[in-house]
Amino acid sequence: MKHLLGLCMALGVFSTADAQQLNLPIIQTKYTADPAPYVHGDTVYLYTTHDEEGAGGFLMKDWLLYTSTDMVNWEDHGAVASLRNFKWYKGDNGAWAEQVIERNGKWYMYCPIHGNGIGVLVADSPYGPFKDPLGKPLVWQKDHWYDIDPTVWIDDDGQAYMYWGNPNLYMVKLNEDMISYSGDIVEHPKIKDYQEGPWFWSRKNAKGQKKYYMAFASTCCPEGIGYAMSDKATGPWEYKGHIMNHTPQTRGNHPGIIDFKGKSYCFGLNYDIYRMETSAHAEQRSVSAAEMTYNEDGTIQELPYFLHCELNQVGSFNPYRRVETETMAWGYGLRTTRENPSGPWNPTLFVTNIDDGEYIQLRGVDFGRDKGKIKFTASCSALLEGGKIEIRIDGVEGKVIGNVTVTNTQFKYREFTTVLEPVNGKHDLYFVFKGSRLQKKNLFNFDWWQMEPLKKGDVTSSVTVEDGGIGDYKAVMQEFDGFDAHTVFMPADMSKFNNKNPLPILVWGNGACTNSPWEHYRFLNEIASHGYIVLATGYIPEGDTPYRGEMSKPEQQIESIDWIIAQNNDKNSPFYGKVDTKNICVAGMSCGGLQSLFNCADKRITALMICNSGLFLDPSIAMPNMPMPGKDKLKDIHTPVIYILGGETDIAYKNGMDDFHRIDHVPAIAVNYPVGHGGTYRKPHGGEFSIPAVAWLDWQLKGNKDASKMFVGKDCGILKRKDWTIEKNSKVK
Repeated sequence: MKHLLGLCMALGVFSTADAQQLNLPIIQTKYTADPAPYVHGDTVYLYTTHDEEGAGGFLMKDWLLYTSTDMVNWEDHGAVASLRNFKWYKGDNGAWAEQVIERNGKWYMYCPIHGNGIGVLVADSPYGPFKDPLGKPLVWQKDHWYDIDPTVWIDDDGQAYMYWGNPNLYMVKLNEDMISYSGDIVEHPKIKDYQEGPWFWSRKNAKGQKKYYMAFASTCCPEGIGYAMSDKATGPWEYKGHIMNHTPQTRGNHPGIIDFKGKSYCFGLNYDIYRMETSAHAEQRSVSAAEMTYNEDGTIQELPYFLHCELNQVGSFNPYRRVETETMAWGYGLRTTRENPSGPWNPTLFVTNIDDGEYIQLRGVDFGRDKGKIKFTASCSALLEGGKIEIRIDGVEGKVIGNVTVTNTQFKYREFTTVLEPVNGKHDLYFVFKGSRLQKKNLFNFDWWQMEPLKKGDVTSSVTVEDGGIGDYKAVMQEFDGFDAHTVFMPADMSKFNNKNPLPILVWGNGACTNSPWEHYRFLNEIASHGYIVLATGYIPEGDTPYRGEMSKPEQQIESIDWIIAQNNDKNSPFYGKVDTKNICVAGMSCGGLQSLFNCADKRITALMICNSGLFLDPSIAMPNMPMPGKDKLKDIHTPVIYILGGETDIAYKNGMDDFHRIDHVPAIAVNYPVGHGGTYRKPHGGEFSIPAVAWLDWQLKGNKDASKMFVGKDCGILKRKDWTIEKNSKVK
């Protein structure tokens, strides 16, 4: 909205309501000019020239493509051709107004290279790659520089024509191969008000009479859009007036005319986006479009300036598919670029330059009826802190239907998943970008997004942590529908696991009885990357933001065991037949350790891991929501157990070591690392605490004899690591 108001002020319009009624340029992420729309099937292919950002004069090196099926939401396909396609041209400027047309399954792009004639490129697809079939210009009258702005039309009888020229108008008849011509170049008599940028087409009027049209940029400056008509493709041309009159806002112009889904449209160019930022002039142009109306005799009703014209959506936008993020109705301030700009055919195009408060708008998004909750996935990359995507409807400050938190991904693309509230009918959709207190600019890159109706058991939130961990299986942190208040860490690629190679299970409880593993997610993700399903109590963390909600309960660990066993037996589950339900370790830190001891009698548990925790020596101590069993509870332990403690400065040290010394009926180990109660969980990949944790799980749940060497023997592995100490009871063999 701030950008709309900025434009209003520049135009002398001050109300927000008026701003919302303006017909603003359809492309905002790049400076575009010389629109060449072409209708094929149910899609408008809009080819444009490209003003390089920051240039004062004409600096144009490539040709861009945008597509739309509804005239208001446009997908950026980047550069589909450039001056480099013409090997015979040695310059780096001059990619002026082109036009593209399809014939017999081939796509032909006619490209003026200022001062070097008009070349032609050919492709099998509207998206390219385009190649030069001639190795020289198609047309080049070397005695002057008038060979610019080609326009091509194929008549009903199959004859193709190309017109071009500034300030004179020229024509040739193209052969069926579309890369050669027959006869001489014809110079037409001067049309009144003609300057440049011709656009040639034909259609029948209301009486069924076929008429030919020549629109053009009318005499500079400022330029309008004039037009002439004829009864023949070869003229003569009769001047008819203006489609859009000369206005102070135009300065330059270049028309493109199409019929699409029962309506007619006029495209042109202006400086409206650039004028949002400065009153100075530079060749930083933008493309606009407006609905156009013919009279019964075929003449055209004059339009006001683009800002005050209509451009309504035809149809609606379907969100239930993968949508490239560079598809938008509005995205001022953002930029689109390629992952690898070395080749124009690289498909990886994304939105970048995302700052706090900027947004993407899509118009007329049809959510359907009664679809329920919606699963939303976004592919993003961030080098620093990242940021948040607020997903809103009906306005930048409209109703929030969901949020996505984008965390640091080391600039690798990761998928972030969330659940949107149910939405019915058609709404404008907004992705509003928010930074943090420390980062307001260049928050992250945004590649694509997808919506789909939420199904039972779907992933409802997904985050890649620290590039998936350093184990053999890159891990992902997720939430699942129907498994509320639990976070799952698991290998991202589950195809490697089956009933012959199943994943053992770690069930985790959090410190301070928090209902989110926000302090431990790096540690738990690291364990999962070594080939484990980790089921943590509580809601998925939003990065390192402390969780402030309700406290967890020990019963949630039992819920985790019940859930994963059921999933392993469910043929419709992604975990079906992939989980080792006979090898389950229950573990936790501080309060989570007490929860684990509270649940230790469950016969499905095959190992325990108690971290920075132990039963209280003083049974009279009581803490809210924290299970406080007495030392007699230790008799219920029926599995091997390890205590991982933070040394004598750990407030749980005495409790934990007392537990250890009382346990003589099962194998028990106590290891200490002098870091205090907080451990190393928040360090990269869980820090030092992840070393004995993974080794313990590998030994107890996978039967790995090499892992046992971390704890067994006088010169065991843990002692080879700096500052660690170990004690073992007599049951450890």
